[in-house]
Amino acid sequence: MQLRTLSLIAIPATAGAMAIAVPSLAATGAGPTAHAARARHCSAVIVISHGRRIRACLLRGPRGFTGFPGPRGATGKTGPAGKNGKNGTNGTNGTNGKDGAPGTIVAYALVQPTASPTAANLIGQSNINTVSEISAGIYCITPAPGITASGIASVSPEVSYSVGGVPGVIAVNSKHTNCPATPYEVDTYTPGATQTLATGYAFTIAIP
Repeated sequence: MQLRTLSLIAIPATAGAMAIAVPSLAATGAGPTAHAARARHCSAVIVISHGRRIRACLLRGPRGFTGFPGPRGATGKTGPAGKNGKNGTNGTNGTNGKDGAPGTIVAYALVQPTASPTAANLIGQSNINTVSEISAGIYCITPAPGITASGIASVSPEVSYSVGGVPGVIAVNSKHTNCPATPYEVDTYTPGATQTLATGYAFTIAIP
């Protein structure tokens, strides 16, 4: 049976059989091999042309152009809000820390030298009664009554109340050799390689 390609197909209803009228039929392919290859990849139908029943192959035509995109669809409705999650449980409170050991400082003050070599100012003092500069750079200090005098104290240079804003070298004389009438002596020296007693250098003192 010969395979043919249809170029136009019309399918009218007829009595007793289906007839397909074909205005133009053209043989395709270069021989039996080509027809057999096409027959394996086409949809075969029986058509009646000029009173003859012919088995024909419906071949897929070329792909048409892609159509224009359709209009954008309407935005869908917003879905319902999700349920709120459950609140987490509160964590347990931490235990209170232990109180620290009581401090050991029983008296303190900031000592400011003055223009007079025999006087000095006490600033922000606690449990320190008097201070005097008996000579340049030698300060005698008396704590308040009830403070056990040991002659041991901690001292540090202080800049903002020093003359010229320059810190000096501050030292405790625990034997208070220049201040026999008071239990604490502090000596101030000029900074540098050669240190000499000098006034004008402020300092802080803390008595344990």
